[in-house]
Amino acid sequence: MGRRKVTHQLISDNATRRVTFRKRKDGLLKKINELTILCGLPACAIIYSEYKDGPELWPNLNVVRSLLKRLSELPVEKQTKYMMDQKDLMNKMIQDAKKRLEKEKMHTRAMKLGLMAASNDLITDTDCSEELAKAADVVDKKHKAIIERIKAVKAGAPILKRE
Repeated sequence: MGRRKVTHQLISDNATRRVTFRKRKDGLLKKINELTILCGLPACAIIYSEYKDGPELWPNLNVVRSLLKRLSELPVEKQTKYMMDQKDLMNKMIQDAKKRLEKEKMHTRAMKLGLMAASNDLITDTDCSEELAKAADVVDKKHKAIIERIKAVKAGAPILKRE
């Protein structure tokens, strides 16, 4: 049995909203529990809702306190390293899209040069100096990266980089 598509907006019926909240909260807590077991890392959840007077703490108050204390002892830079607001997220998405666009442009230029070379268009009167300069720049960058990698391997870095 498939699920129907959910529109992400406030559920107007209070009873349905309460049931949805309970089910999704239980699912979220189950996922956090699985994460702590499978990855062996500490995690906690603090959930405020209109259905209870105080916050719900998972797994218990002592674990939540110890993790919050551990977080507060970190330098501010580390505390906020992965925090993003909407503006930061959009800026990161724009930067990633620009990088992908540049890679695609370089690939397209290389393909055009390859086609021109294959059809012997480089011999004609066509001015390809800009494309050739860009291709030479790409080759230079790749060459420098290879030289740096060889130096790193000679200095003792692992041959295969894990990312």
